[in-house]
Amino acid sequence: NVAHESFMQPFNDVLGTLKLRGSYASLGNQNTNDIYPFFPSMGLGMGNGSWLLNSKRPNTANPPAPISPLLTWEKVTSYDLGLDFGLFGNRLVGTFDYFWRNTNNMVAPGEELPNTAGVSSPYTNNAKMRTKGWELSVSWRDKLSNGLGYGATLVMSDAMSTILSYPNETNNISKYYRGRKLGEIWGYESRLFQSADEIAQAPDQSKLDGAIDKKPGDIQFIDLNHDGVVDYGKNTVDDSGDKKIIGNENARFRYGFNVSADWKGFDLGIFFQGVGKRDLRLPGSFTWQYGSEWQVPMAAANDYWTENNRGAWLPVARFNGNTAINQAQTLYLLNAAYLRLKSLSFGYTLPVKLTQNWGIQKCRIYFTGENILTLKHTPEGFDPELNNPYDYPQQKSFSVGINVVF
Repeated sequence: NVAHESFMQPFNDVLGTLKLRGSYASLGNQNTNDIYPFFPSMGLGMGNGSWLLNSKRPNTANPPAPISPLLTWEKVTSYDLGLDFGLFGNRLVGTFDYFWRNTNNMVAPGEELPNTAGVSSPYTNNAKMRTKGWELSVSWRDKLSNGLGYGATLVMSDAMSTILSYPNETNNISKYYRGRKLGEIWGYESRLFQSADEIAQAPDQSKLDGAIDKKPGDIQFIDLNHDGVVDYGKNTVDDSGDKKIIGNENARFRYGFNVSADWKGFDLGIFFQGVGKRDLRLPGSFTWQYGSEWQVPMAAANDYWTENNRGAWLPVARFNGNTAINQAQTLYLLNAAYLRLKSLSFGYTLPVKLTQNWGIQKCRIYFTGENILTLKHTPEGFDPELNNPYDYPQQKSFSVGINVVF
């Protein structure tokens, strides 16, 4: 703690803590995509066969996927530089950390096997990844002469992971490649056709929309390389056609802050949390489909293109447009940043001199609310806090109660 050194004595009235930290660690990691990646298991089904045997559907068993005999755990090496500080009698305290973590022998899909193998390539230790990030926490706590105690805390963090090496000689963008940021979304720039003239002058889009007979209100993909055809080229970093990185699905700039106060038996607590940047690809998972009709995000099913609604979000309703709407594209890339009031509590503790006459040590009456308010950009029905779109959304809840201690 540098603040305790003799040469810092002139600043002791203001500076109470100033500590520099550094750490290093190297650990094995087996927390990957599979709980038991080294254990081959057969897929078993009860009464789900595709034929009848003695008038019943038989049980089924599938051979296990191949397991690499060389598979071992990942080796994670972490470095951290930190700073702790405390000012004004340590009423203002904070910490800041900058870290980077190297993952060697990272478990990833093996090199592609020929179709004649009849099996998928087993996972093996063939990749390297580096994660860099930072964390910040600042708190202020004080008590006034009138008995009012209050405090506030702000927490922020961010991190990004980059692939350093992977056996992908062609730099196919459907796989890991050197320099890839985890969570990247590759897709196309898009908008909606507004007239038959726009359709007639547009480049060939048959590779992305299934060669449908286009009409106003259909999706228009932009020819970024101006070669007259909208496609994904060789689907590589060097030749991605009209595809480009349009976003990243990983949450960035996570933050939260809370405020607390107490005065003469009253207490208040408020907690907010949020994400500063995250992209959410639609339609992807947040859709339903009726037959071969284009897939529609449920919360915005009525906002589709018509002559009287040319500024609609969804294309014109049709029965063979699902090929186009299922492409990753800017038109259906949502901003999943949000700010949510996660919890609010307000209570009053009765004076001890009043409750002790009843044999009660403490009696607190309180009100609490959770997920009360959310500021977001996603349509109604989509919870930006959830990673899995099929999870049940966060519910608002309110409660009133009494805590009694005898």
